[in-house]
Amino acid sequence: MTPAKSPLPADATSLQSAWQAVADGLVIQRLHLHVDEWRSAVTAGDRLPDISGVTAAHLCARPTAPPKGGDRLLRSSELDFWCELPQTYGPECTGAGSPLQHSARRAAENLLLESSRARWGAAVTAVCDAAAWWVGFFAVIRHRGVHHLTLEPHPGPLHLRALESAVQVVAVGAATRVLEAALRADDSSVRRAAYCRAIEYGIEAERELPDLLDELGELRLVDLVSTTARWRGRFMKYAGGTGAGQVE
Repeated sequence: MTPAKSPLPADATSLQSAWQAVADGLVIQRLHLHVDEWRSAVTAGDRLPDISGVTAAHLCARPTAPPKGGDRLLRSSELDFWCELPQTYGPECTGAGSPLQHSARRAAENLLLESSRARWGAAVTAVCDAAAWWVGFFAVIRHRGVHHLTLEPHPGPLHLRALESAVQVVAVGAATRVLEAALRADDSSVRRAAYCRAIEYGIEAERELPDLLDELGELRLVDLVSTTARWRGRFMKYAGGTGAGQVE
């Protein structure tokens, strides 16, 4: 029996790769636009006005550093920025561990199972941990944003459970990119099984993703989740010519 082919090599000329580059660039741009605002909120230590029960510092604990040797996979999946920027700004945070990190770790564990100690498995864990930081970053400044559809300011309150769900989606989406890079390097059955679990999760999560995006409400959080998750609507906003560039 002929084995199934690995995911196709990354193609910088493909439409999907182009939209992904736009989405990644937007995440980086937004961090640099709002990092001072975020830092002020974290330093103040106040509770967030739109998310009950947590402070800004609780959502922004520094994630795990990428493993030695895992940087090749991060570069290959074009996610080196994903882990480097939280490492740069993470030390500014001062809280007990982020409740979002637990969701990120569960996502990694569910994908890796017995492979968590492998070098490529550690890279998957690192991008999942970073996913919690990115969701936390935009959650801290969420109350100063606008609704993703109406562009009206002051999005309504949000429950922490929605952020935990968002972390799961973002973590698996980022992990899928790393697993594709890992498969291009070595098409082993263990790596393929982890990749298949990531795709299966994405298919299951797609049914609830529109409702999650509506619950998150705020433009920057919605863009982060929708463009990281593997689902049919991931680049719909950009394809329609609306969104971030007209606001920021």
